Amino acid sequence: MALFPNVESDYTFGGKTHTNLVVSEGVSPSEKWIVSKDNAAEPFIYEFGPEGNQTVVLAKGKIVELGAAEYDRVTGRQVSTIKQAVADSNRAVGVLHHSVYEQRRDRFSGNNQPNPTILTRNYIEVPLFEHATANTARDFAKAMKFGAAYGTNDANALQPGDFVKAGENGNFVKLDKATDSPFEIVGQVLAKETELPPAGFLQYYMEMEIPELEAFLKAQGTTPSPGANADGSAAAYPYGAPYTTRGWKSDFEKLLNPTVNKGIPFLTDGYFRAKTVVNGISIADLYDATTNNDGQVESVRVAGAVQLGTDVTGTFTENTTDNDVKVAAESNNNALFIKLRNPIDKGEANAIVVKHDGGTIAAKDVHVDLSQNVVVVYLDAGVLIKNLVIDAKLVVDPVAGIPTEWDHAGSVGAVRILLQR
Repeated sequence: MALFPNVESDYTFGGKTHTNLVVSEGVSPSEKWIVSKDNAAEPFIYEFGPEGNQTVVLAKGKIVELGAAEYDRVTGRQVSTIKQAVADSNRAVGVLHHSVYEQRRDRFSGNNQPNPTILTRNYIEVPLFEHATANTARDFAKAMKFGAAYGTNDANALQPGDFVKAGENGNFVKLDKATDSPFEIVGQVLAKETELPPAGFLQYYMEMEIPELEAFLKAQGTTPSPGANADGSAAAYPYGAPYTTRGWKSDFEKLLNPTVNKGIPFLTDGYFRAKTVVNGISIADLYDATTNNDGQVESVRVAGAVQLGTDVTGTFTENTTDNDVKVAAESNNNALFIKLRNPIDKGEANAIVVKHDGGTIAAKDVHVDLSQNVVVVYLDAGVLIKNLVIDAKLVVDPVAGIPTEWDHAGSVGAVRILLQR
């Protein structure tokens, strides 16, 4: 505004005043920062980032702290810096509002938003990772890449009312009032939600059809036949073996009692949280609701001259309680069909590896039918396989209706934090 001298006073005004006292509100300070060269965050590729530059150097939701000024090659000036906060930092100033991407010379940033925005007193929500071991919870939170909270699931678990500080990898952890400094406080937990799925309508969204995915599954559903028996009779699908959807009793039962809430694939179906690696699945580990509720195998079928059982010093006894496999000599077109109870992970390459005491079954002798959730092992004549097991990447007990940002391995829900910087 214009400045006018006080004509009714003897005071001589110098013509200057403090016209830039308030720069901005403090909830999100209006300041220019650049990412420090000392930033210890691990860069990663975010496939939905700006085209041509998807390398994230500082991720959304991470706790950040300030660093010394550095030369900014864009403006040609010394500019204040930020970096991912280290554990127990008392220099943390808030949480990063959006991801900051790699700054490349002689290129426009596009929607890179190169100026970081720091939230200091907002009310935010981050996924929560809990485990009996603090380091395991920490690793789960780190793997998510974006801002999260982590801790143990015992009496020391995060609860509403607890203050939080910067933990490892710029994530939130519980403040220990007895040993930690109040200068480390970043915020306070006001709510914790671990009942899955959360209240709302996400679980009611039905499964969507994705033509590309359906075509892929259909192609994977065509299992190569091991051929015909020596007498000309049918050996396996599609030439007569009971290997169709309705050929498996449990699949028929599933058709009679379909799952109503499946969620949208890869968005609200709980897929990522349910991704599990299960090693050493025995073909004798048959699921039984009364005696083996954790069984990983739903059913096993054989084609050709194949026996299942136990081999003891050359004496083979057929049974369903062991996982040795014997194939008759001078026989051809032998196969083993193993239907797993939990869905095979469709998003993983090499989701199935078949092993035994002598090594690994060659990949060309293993077929994975994703549409029927069946592993087919083609067997040579006269072989004796000791201890046949499967290492599998599965999707175990997904919960439809989980928000996308909660859908990560080890996630138990979310906490909402009132920032207090």
